[in-house]
Amino acid sequence: MRLGVAVAVLAWAIAAADDTCWFGGVTREQCCDARFGEGGNRNCWDETYTFERCCALPPAPAPPRDPAVAAAPWPACVETDVVLRHRGAHAIFVDASVFGHDGCFLGNCAFTDKFVAVDSGICARACAEFDECTDWSFGLQGGSRKCFLRKSDEARETARGWRSGSKACAPPALSPGFAALAIAESAGVKACDGARDVEKCPDSLAAARTWILAIKHLIRAASGRVDPETMQHIDRIGTDSQNLVNSITGYYRPGDADFGRVVYNNRLIFNSLRDWLVMHPKAELREDDLSLPNPLRTGALCGNRSCYEER
Repeated sequence: MRLGVAVAVLAWAIAAADDTCWFGGVTREQCCDARFGEGGNRNCWDETYTFERCCALPPAPAPPRDPAVAAAPWPACVETDVVLRHRGAHAIFVDASVFGHDGCFLGNCAFTDKFVAVDSGICARACAEFDECTDWSFGLQGGSRKCFLRKSDEARETARGWRSGSKACAPPALSPGFAALAIAESAGVKACDGARDVEKCPDSLAAARTWILAIKHLIRAASGRVDPETMQHIDRIGTDSQNLVNSITGYYRPGDADFGRVVYNNRLIFNSLRDWLVMHPKAELREDDLSLPNPLRTGALCGNRSCYEER
């Protein structure tokens, strides 16, 4: 343990989240006090002694959600010091690979109830994405901040530093048409238009993943609002973009011509719908809004594993 204390302790003698963490003059107040913020005093922790282990509140049922808090606008609707556990019944397992690329169930972010994130707003946006999600939690687990996605809030526990909310507790939603056009016209995507220039567009996989995100929003905006032939074209560019990603990550490596063809067709469809898309409600996009994916927050491409992966 740090703070000038180096004492060897047998693993069997240490109980999780109890007072055996405190010896050699180091106290709970020095390490866990709320004034240090989430994660406590970081000078206290190492691989053996962690905030979760030494500062966690004893597991105890949390009181029911306060209706007044739940009805408040974002972020006042967020509950503090409450985590929603799975307990074998309350998790949803979904493809969260747009939102997360690490810390997922069995390492598979395409079938998971949790993932590493940097902001609670990402959890809230993820929950809003999936019909079966009713609630979310965000807090420290295993040394990383994670999102939990849940289908109920029945397994409520007190947990220091955790935040939770219902599906309705989320940053303001973006209209799908606005999001689709903003992603398609983001700086990273536009740099990959035309004949691929490796200097301007070095990462074809990230570009293809970003196009998939744009098309996903376009499908939502267009469903039931465009003629069947146009919808067929939109579905086709979505399929072609996903096939391109599958090829890039598979045994067959597509050439620049394959990439250029897919990108050309994507741009053609978006350009043909641009006048309609610009009529959708707009929103302010801010770089400091960590709940947004890369293309909407900074104009950068998605990562190779998720659209929140730092580039």
